[in-house]
Amino acid sequence: MPFTLYHLGPALLIGLPLRRWIDLLTLCTASVVLDIWPLLAGLGVLPGPYHRVEHTYLGGAVVAGMLTVGMVLGAHQFPTQFDRWRSDTGGLTGLVVPGLIGTLLHVTLDSVTHPTMDPFTPIAGNPFSHLFTLMELTIVCATLLFICLAWLVLLHTARRRSSEESSGLFAIGPLHMLSISSRHRLAGVSIAGLGIIMLLLVSRTDIFIAKVIWGASGGIILFNGLYLNGVRFR
Repeated sequence: MPFTLYHLGPALLIGLPLRRWIDLLTLCTASVVLDIWPLLAGLGVLPGPYHRVEHTYLGGAVVAGMLTVGMVLGAHQFPTQFDRWRSDTGGLTGLVVPGLIGTLLHVTLDSVTHPTMDPFTPIAGNPFSHLFTLMELTIVCATLLFICLAWLVLLHTARRRSSEESSGLFAIGPLHMLSISSRHRLAGVSIAGLGIIMLLLVSRTDIFIAKVIWGASGGIILFNGLYLNGVRFR
């Protein structure tokens, strides 16, 4: 993908509902760490090609393991700095799982727009090639990143408003968000994401009635996803 930070959108969409069990710092780092070599190659510091063995599922798993070790060592060496950003997952699993999610999701997304990649190396072939265009995938990832960043702002505000948080409800402007279970939160985000995708598909057709149907359906699904996610309007 053209901008590595776009990988954060899909990663956070998975990680935020599971933030009590997995470390978000590890997840975010894992979702972008694979592009260190392509970045340096693009700057001429390292030789190409951009996508090497680390952009395969096996390579991504190895990088995830190395990242987990690095996070454990970093937490011991710099506990104050790491505690400020890391989630309290209470175990090694909370580091291993997000590391794998981040790297393997990164490989999958890059495989969509880079047909020369072989994500299942040593097995040749790329079944994800051309599932979406680069523009479509970029729009989806950028939209998810915007939504997840807004979600993080809401969570941060909720922690600061302890009195409102204790009642299970906090508000920002015209929006209220209920404290609900992670299962319902994940379902709501998934449905809202489906609604956004349907709204993006409106531009794919030139038929007016189809635009109306896709737009109305996407809007309804998005609204229901937000509602299930605990979002309420004053």
